[in-house]
Formats: sequence, structure tokens, C-alpha cells
Amino acid sequence: MFAVGCIQAQHCHTGACPTGVATQDPMRQRALDVPDKAERVARFHQETVHSLAEILAAAGLDEPKQLRPQHIMWREADGRVHSFNDRYPALKPGELLAGAAGTVLAEPWALASATRFAPANL
Repeated sequence: MFAVGCIQAQHCHTGACPTGVATQDPMRQRALDVPDKAERVARFHQETVHSLAEILAAAGLDEPKQLRPQHIMWREADGRVHSFNDRYPALKPGELLAGAAGTVLAEPWALASATRFAPANL
């Protein structure tokens, strides 16, 4: 969306997107220079694919499907480093549907709702 010109004005749902990116209004759409945006999006995608290839090579992998949570690291404010595998251990088949009791996802899952975006307790 940034490559197309989105400025995150947060008016996507109103039809009043100031850049014309997320609108059905022909007057607002005139602000989009499609050939320029197409080139920018293509360049952004090309650089994203290149960055992914560099990350895979650094991890000693050949393709994205080989990525596992243990390959992704995050650093806490105190400097400690953990893998996503430590933070989000794999769930057993059906464990989430059963409520994810005893997992790090139990609380967020309990707050989730299929009928609304806001947590159920709000």
C-alpha cells in the first residue's frame, strides 16, 4: 500500500481516501498515476523478494517453506534474544479449537470473536 501511495490517513472505509488509493470515487482516483505506481509496486516487490532470498541464505535455507519459528528471533528491551519457537511453541492439531488451554494463546483465543474485531470484553 505504501508503494501505491497510501499515507495511512485511516479513511479507507469512508470513501474519502485523500490519495485516491482506497476509493471508488472517480474524482479522487484521478490523483493516482497508474504507470508510476505500477513501477513503484514492481520495484518494491522485487526488493522484497531479494530481501527474502538474503534472509534465507543467511539462515542456510533454500526456500521459504523451510522457514520455522526457530529461524525468527526477537530481542527484548533488556537485550535478551529469543526465537519465536520459545515464545510461540507449536500447537497440537485441534488444540486451538479446544480453547488452547495452557498455551500462550489461551487468553487471546478466549477474547477472539468471529462476529467482531474488538475483543469480546470491550
